[in-house]
Amino acid sequence: MTAPDGPLLIFAGAGSGKTRVLTHRIAYVLATRDVRPHEICAVTFTNKAAREMRGRIEVLLGGTTSGMWIGTFHALGARMLRRDGAAIGIPSGYSIYDEADRAAALRRAMQAEGIDDKRFPANKVVHIISAAKNELLDAHAYAAKHAGETYEGTVARAFIAYEAEMRAADALDFDDLLVRTVQLLRESDGVREDYQTRFRHLFVDEYQDTNLAQYVLVKLLTERHRNLTVVGDDDQAVFGWRGADVRNILSFRHDYPDAKVVTLEQNYRSTQVILDAAHAVIRQNSERADKKLWTDRGGGELVRLISVYDEQEEALAVCGEIEMLIGREGFSLSDCAVLYRTNAQSRAFEDVLLRRGIPYRLVGGLRFYERREVKDVLAYLRLIANPRDSVSFGRVVNVPRRKIGDRTVAELERLARRKRISPFEAVRAMDDSAEITPAARAALADFGRIIDDLRDLSERMPLPQFLDRVLDDTGYERALRDGTPENEERWANVTELIGLASEYGDVPPPQGLTQFLENVALVADVDTLDDAANGVTLITLHQVKGLEFPVVFLAGMEEGLLPHIRALEEGDAGIAEERRLTYVGLTRAQRRLYVLHAFRRHLYGSQHLAEASRFLADLPAEVLDIVRRPGAAVPSPPRAPGAVRQAVHAHAVRPNPVELAPQRYREGDRIAHPKLGEGSILKSTMTRSGEEVVIKFDNAGMKIFAVADSAIYSVID
Repeated sequence: MTAPDGPLLIFAGAGSGKTRVLTHRIAYVLATRDVRPHEICAVTFTNKAAREMRGRIEVLLGGTTSGMWIGTFHALGARMLRRDGAAIGIPSGYSIYDEADRAAALRRAMQAEGIDDKRFPANKVVHIISAAKNELLDAHAYAAKHAGETYEGTVARAFIAYEAEMRAADALDFDDLLVRTVQLLRESDGVREDYQTRFRHLFVDEYQDTNLAQYVLVKLLTERHRNLTVVGDDDQAVFGWRGADVRNILSFRHDYPDAKVVTLEQNYRSTQVILDAAHAVIRQNSERADKKLWTDRGGGELVRLISVYDEQEEALAVCGEIEMLIGREGFSLSDCAVLYRTNAQSRAFEDVLLRRGIPYRLVGGLRFYERREVKDVLAYLRLIANPRDSVSFGRVVNVPRRKIGDRTVAELERLARRKRISPFEAVRAMDDSAEITPAARAALADFGRIIDDLRDLSERMPLPQFLDRVLDDTGYERALRDGTPENEERWANVTELIGLASEYGDVPPPQGLTQFLENVALVADVDTLDDAANGVTLITLHQVKGLEFPVVFLAGMEEGLLPHIRALEEGDAGIAEERRLTYVGLTRAQRRLYVLHAFRRHLYGSQHLAEASRFLADLPAEVLDIVRRPGAAVPSPPRAPGAVRQAVHAHAVRPNPVELAPQRYREGDRIAHPKLGEGSILKSTMTRSGEEVVIKFDNAGMKIFAVADSAIYSVID
């Protein structure tokens, strides 16, 4: 906190109070240096973290943070581009496209180029484009890099067409908010010098999650004063899949040889038992800064290891433990969180929680801003703010229905492309197209007048009143308030949006509309988490970063899930990131930690045998309480090498209350099946319902069978 000016790296372990250190450092700089608030820029990765940071600084300063730039990287870029983007041809009224809008724009571009969307699915191409942008490659640079490559060459064509589509719509995607900001600072000497002079101190939270664009942006902004404070933890670097590079924090001392380095190892969140379990997992990673968390809260409840038969039993076990914790130990529903690797894992938990009447909060499901009616209203507002926004135009031109069919819209878009104008501008040039019927022309002209009138109103009417007019003039409110239960629920979502817009009532027009649209576009799933709501939290490991809960259930600790199958295919680097992800999950727990493993799981459309995660084998036996079930053959306590893994498997395969037939097959047995032919036994397991075998047939591939009372496979001697 009291370090001198210059580069400062703070390695802040999980729960070590990094936000407190960062905010106190900012307050200290303001109190002891000749620095004014508007010369401070603090950057983090979520709006939730930015709000918390701002609130803490205001308490420390005893006043407002007015003038200080505090926000996410994307918000920082959006603000700079609004102010100065014209220097590189970006208008201040640009639209920000979310994932769905970006995919829609790409499909339009690929269709215009005649690119087959079956061979080149838009969702796949958009990820390739995003990865290229994270490496600061534009479409032409990507094309040059992959010259002569067939598949990548077609992607390059789509990339070039997509960028043209976005320019024509005056739109930017999330990646552009970073890439274009870097471009602005590199190409405009005046703008770069202005920001380098303005920001005398730059503070970056979660530095381990920066990608190349963010890394370069930080370097550009700090070239003059070199007062850069970064806080992060390489052990919590879990976003490599979206371009984050953990080397940015590990190489900080190479980038800034005069940097002062501080390591925070005291944890204020978890018990020592939880910290020991987490350290046992993360220390297996070879490339990491050496640190071990400790707490003055010694001891703590052992980590409970629960092995179950399948995902249904997993959900039942979790619900049973939650009910016990609430009934006997005084925990609340909101104290409990269920963490998992993939969104699909939430289904079983939702089913059981609903059946038992237990309230829950699902983070990462269908976001509020992704609901159809919410996106409709926002599309109207975006089109009013930016008439060149072709995706928004296409979404609402016939919503509610105005007898403007898909063929009419397609013809209008073709006309727009011929004239190099936007579809909305083409509404005024329909005389050139004989393909649009008189009735459709009249409907389009009426739509155009509505939008033009609302554009005029947006310049002089505060946002809350203006939104009411939009809903009325477009007929959207009348269409939803028709008395049907479905539309009643949809209208409730619109009224929620109206409530959010009311917060901008004091912002003068049209800035209120612009700020509202920008803030809505930058909202992340975790930003909408209601801390006051009472319910069990269901959340993925990636989204839970930065949160903490008294009780954590880490579900699905199995090979192929955690570590994920894609990570297994990537090799050591992929495994290392999954290990960090596991570490993040373990360190979210304050008082109680449960880890769960299933013997079999329904994945990718079918049932699969599940093998215990390799990360479970890293857990020391002395921190574990392996939950026993009747008849479970579990060592007590497991001390020998590999005993934890053996215990997991022994516990998963619980004897059936009914006496089972003896095991008939062994690994390596050659068998003959009357229909599938010969094969080899890869695995034979005694389950609660009998013997289950995995067979690799010579000609029919791999199959899983439950063996009946009378064997249908004959063993070949």
